[in-house]
Amino acid sequence: MQLLSRSLCFLSVFLLLSIANAGAQGITVQDAWIRGIPPSATTTAAFMTIHNAGSDDAILKSADCDVAETVQIHTMEQVGEIMKMKEVGELLIPVNGQAVLAPRGYHIMLIGLVRPIKEGESIPLSLNFADRETVVVDAVVKKWGSIPPMSHH
Repeated sequence: MQLLSRSLCFLSVFLLLSIANAGAQGITVQDAWIRGIPPSATTTAAFMTIHNAGSDDAILKSADCDVAETVQIHTMEQVGEIMKMKEVGELLIPVNGQAVLAPRGYHIMLIGLVRPIKEGESIPLSLNFADRETVVVDAVVKKWGSIPPMSHH
């Protein structure tokens, strides 16, 4: 019984330290999701809202995901009558601000999927920030309608 009590105490302290560390970074992520695709498709995108309650601007430098060979931060821009997608080197999340990653805007591309993804599945994404620890979020695969063809630029 004493061993169980000590184990629970240790676990509680560990969890509290983990929560405090996450809060110290000031980064929270809401509504992380991945666009569902047909089983034969090999590219999709992840979306979310990243909040920065820290004391400094946060800079998302890269992301990682085990189900994709390549993961890139992209944005969409209107060039004439054509929507073009392009990779960006980083994404700024201002102090007490947020970055919304959404269709037709900033998003995280998952390129070269190594396996099919399924609606309802939760897939971990690692968000790598400059001068901060990596934040891991679980993104849920959601069914989403088709989008018009995009041009990579």
